[in-house]
Amino acid sequence: MKNNKYIKIAIFIALSTILLFTAKDNVSAAYSVFSLTDDEHTKIIADYENMCENIKNKKMYEERLKDISDEANNINIMTNIRQEQILTALNEYLSSCSIEASSIDFLEYSYLNNMDAKISIENEKDRIVSASVTMSFTASYYNMLKFVDEIQGGRTTVAISSVRVVMNDNDEVFGTIELVFYALKIDEDYE
Repeated sequence: MKNNKYIKIAIFIALSTILLFTAKDNVSAAYSVFSLTDDEHTKIIADYENMCENIKNKKMYEERLKDISDEANNINIMTNIRQEQILTALNEYLSSCSIEASSIDFLEYSYLNNMDAKISIENEKDRIVSASVTMSFTASYYNMLKFVDEIQGGRTTVAISSVRVVMNDNDEVFGTIELVFYALKIDEDYE
């Protein structure tokens, strides 16, 4: 029995010694994590500050882009030119002025910035786009004048490039009008 007691004490001392050396290594490793040099500490603080600044800049950029998009929507600048948008705008003008359109022809789409310069990837998204449209119509003389006034004062960015009319004895006007619709092309991710 005495031998069992001595064996238990010897095993306890051996395990305690092993545990003490193992714990000493773990404590020094844990301490080394918390004891940084001044350079390491400065670098971590700089990285943290840069990260915070990037988060603020991203939020400011997204808010400003949303504000610009909202402002463009409020003043009704088209952000892209599609035929259905042009037809909708023309239909509003035509119906409010009691004009009948006999034909509407879409002529060309063009980019207005850097027409002579080669378009780079950076400025490819931010360009002014235009679409030319020719429309043949029949209307009274006063309705035609009202139509021209509404286009000039309208919410859609449209320019009248030419008007050709023929008038008969009944004050009925037959003519063609050339219109140019403009849009500020914005990145589709934020539309």
